Amino acid sequence: MITKQNFILLKDIPNILSMSSSELEKIRLPGGFEKMNLMLDFSRDGIDHFSKDKVFNLLEESKKKKKIEVVYLSSYNLPVSYNKTTDAIIVNLFPFGVKDILSTRPGVKNLYASVLYGICLSEVATKKVKIDSKYAPIISSFFTSMLIRLFGKEYGLLGSFMSEISKLKFLVNCYVSASFFGETGRAAYSKSISYSGFNYKEIEGDLKKYDFSDIGNFIQSLSELKVMPGLNKHLFTAKILKSYTFNFLPALEDLSRFLATIASSQIVGSTIAPTFLYRVNEDAFGKITDMVRLIFRK
Repeated sequence: MITKQNFILLKDIPNILSMSSSELEKIRLPGGFEKMNLMLDFSRDGIDHFSKDKVFNLLEESKKKKKIEVVYLSSYNLPVSYNKTTDAIIVNLFPFGVKDILSTRPGVKNLYASVLYGICLSEVATKKVKIDSKYAPIISSFFTSMLIRLFGKEYGLLGSFMSEISKLKFLVNCYVSASFFGETGRAAYSKSISYSGFNYKEIEGDLKKYDFSDIGNFIQSLSELKVMPGLNKHLFTAKILKSYTFNFLPALEDLSRFLATIASSQIVGSTIAPTFLYRVNEDAFGKITDMVRLIFRK
C-alpha cells in the first residue's frame, strides 16, 4: 500500500500533516471537540451505519487523549486530515465556511462523516489496516466506470464493445496497481491483462515512458495511447470538479482517501463526499464497502 505525501491534482497540497503540538494549539478551536462530541452524542440514536461503534468509541477515547482535533486552518483546503506527529485526526472547519461549530453548520452529518473519514484515512495511512493488492481490480472497475461516464461520449467509449475500452481498463489497472499498491512493471501488466483482456504487447515499448504511480503520467498515457486523445490534467480535473466536487479529487490519488471517500459518501446529508457515488458502479461500490468494513471490525 502507498500513502501519498502530496496531491498532484491539488497542486501539492499535503495528504498527511506533520504539525507540532504548539502549532496545533494556534489553530485549535477552543472547546471545538467538546461541541462536536455533544452534538454527535445527541444524534447518536439517529445514526445507522456500520462505523457507528468505532466512531463513538473514538470520541469517548478522545475525551482523555486528544485523538481528534477540531481546527480552523485556512491554508488547508481539505476538511479532514491526519496529523502523524500527534497521532490525531484533524477536522478542519475552514472548507465548511465556518469558524465555529454552530447549531446548524457544519451540521451533525458533516461532523460524523468527518470522524468516519478520519478513521479510514488514519487506519490505512498508518498501515494499522492493510488492504491487499488483490482488491486492485475492484477499485479499477469503479474508476473505469467513472471515466466512461465522464468521458465516454466525448471519446466514443460508450459502446460496451468499443475497441479502446479494454485498453482503458488495462491502463486504469496499471495506475491503481502502482499508485495505490506500489506494483509496477511486467508483474503489474500481467495482472492488468487478467482484468482487462488487453494484450499490452502492442504498446509495451510506450508503457516504459510512464510512471503509473503519478496521476499526471496516467492522464498523459490516456491521451498519448489514443484512449482519450488530447486529454490533460487541466481538462481532467475540471471534469471531476464539475461532476464530483473538490473533496473527491484526493480519492483519485491515494488509497486511504479513496476508501474514506467511499465510506463517508454513505452518510446522507453530508458534503464530505458525493452521496451518489454508488451509482457509478453499484457492484464495485458494494465490494469496496466490504473492504471498508474491515477497517471498522478492528
